[in-house]
Amino acid sequence: MAYLRYLIVSTIFLASATTSILGQTNVLTWHNDNWRDGLNSSETVLNQSNVTPNRFGKLCSAIFDGQVFGQPLVVSGGGNNTVYVATMNDSVYAVDGANCAIINQVSLLQSSEEAAQCTDIGGGQCHMMSPTLGILGTPVIDRTTKTIYVVTESESTAGTCGTSSKKPNSCFIDRLHALDLSTFAEKFNGPVVIAANYGKTSFTAYNHNQRPGLLLLSGVMPNGDSGVYIAFSSIGGSGSPGLNVPSGWVFGYDAENLTAPPYVWNSTPDGEGGGVWASGAGLAAGLDSPGGNTYIYLVTGDGDFTANTGGSDYGDSFVKLTTSLVPSAYFTPFAQDCMNPADQDFGSGGAMLIPDSGSTYYAVATSKPGVVYAMNRATPGGYKPPRSSTCPATGTNLDAEYFIGSTHQYYTTPVSWNSQLYAIPMYDSMAKYQLNVGTVSLCHSKPICTANVSKTAVKFQYGTNLSISASGTTTGTAIVWATAGNGWPTGSSPAPVILYAFDAEHVVSSTIPELWNSGQCPQRDQTGNATKFTLPTIANSRVYLGSMDPTDSTNTRGELDVFGLTSVPCN
Repeated sequence: MAYLRYLIVSTIFLASATTSILGQTNVLTWHNDNWRDGLNSSETVLNQSNVTPNRFGKLCSAIFDGQVFGQPLVVSGGGNNTVYVATMNDSVYAVDGANCAIINQVSLLQSSEEAAQCTDIGGGQCHMMSPTLGILGTPVIDRTTKTIYVVTESESTAGTCGTSSKKPNSCFIDRLHALDLSTFAEKFNGPVVIAANYGKTSFTAYNHNQRPGLLLLSGVMPNGDSGVYIAFSSIGGSGSPGLNVPSGWVFGYDAENLTAPPYVWNSTPDGEGGGVWASGAGLAAGLDSPGGNTYIYLVTGDGDFTANTGGSDYGDSFVKLTTSLVPSAYFTPFAQDCMNPADQDFGSGGAMLIPDSGSTYYAVATSKPGVVYAMNRATPGGYKPPRSSTCPATGTNLDAEYFIGSTHQYYTTPVSWNSQLYAIPMYDSMAKYQLNVGTVSLCHSKPICTANVSKTAVKFQYGTNLSISASGTTTGTAIVWATAGNGWPTGSSPAPVILYAFDAEHVVSSTIPELWNSGQCPQRDQTGNATKFTLPTIANSRVYLGSMDPTDSTNTRGELDVFGLTSVPCN
């Protein structure tokens, strides 16, 4: 069945998936599970009848020492929710999910360090964040060992690093930390400085951006330990040829011994570009076929591409990696030669795995050109050259279904519930598609049906990642949650993020009904200012949303807003 996941969770996901134990839901990784489908299917309180302006709203807020870009994570126990929040000032907080009281906090900066300053780093290309670049990617939690893994970026303020106007690469440091969930003490020989050589290429913290959420897989190291996987792109994200853009990188560390040599993969070791940024999406992982093996799946941005001629460069590609980070298969659009110089990333969003069903397991990814792709995870299709040598290219792709989902760019990873797929392009509406999975035979056996598409009346200005909550497949419980921001700092001045709730099941004249949004009752529900690709977390009747403190004129402080059922009227 398409949603057998309600009953069975594969062993390899147990360390990092959304789990429900005695009615308590844990959100331990970006988009809830390693399929990255954004679904909490165990929400038994919030539903379409009570998420309304008169019954649902903001309950409390917590303020932090840095902006919040990563998804808040939730660990439940004894009827309490502890929310873990990481900041761009290289701090981690534990917050009481009921009243927003700060339980614990740790700064991961070492002596004579500060969070990396965007004006100092990346040759002036750090324009997607401001003013600091600390913890950007969503951490991951292992409940078995009671550990949270997080990557920091910092810069030294000592010696020439503190006085030079042009700081050398050595002034900037990326570290992987393994912290005890209760005390925030360092564990497993951490922290460790992230460094590697791959062919002719060396990793440098100065040029790289740890944007994607971390991935945890149990039992994948040679000694049986779990592995924690970390991906990077260039600071600026641009992949136009000739700019000497740094490569994309993936590291796989032994989660219980961070000093052990990591697995390493470089996306363009003989070229440039191919960053893994994906608008913050975590690397996906899962079986490639019924009875198959577990692989890691990602999509790269602009960069050189030579894999079709025996090379090792995978720009603008969906890549299937073994858990030891060896490429196993890939898919690259026929238009890659045109996409790369035009900054039309394939990897502008992450890969989402359609829940396992039938004889073919699929992955879905969106792209800047507005094209939505569905790839067979066992045989993604490789590359077929275009029919023409001029741009725009014309041609066909091998073993990959694709369609134009919008005339606008996607900066999003879709979400999935009950054989439905939801995605939002930039400056466009959220669209809902029927999935053709399991024994269902629709739309000429294509994995995504493009007929009878329903959309929201609301259009979203900037890239929006989604979350979805439901009580299994119970009618009246499924809600799609979306946030709307203005793209600051590349857009205008900071402005409050708007949190939306939509009916995930029903349509009215092809329109998806809106249930509630935080702008309807601003006196009660005022949110913090938006950060890029901010993602709400839904767990145990609460919605948690990270942002920036709107009262801080320096835009350096962060905020966590908590929403739930309330008796405070909207007036």
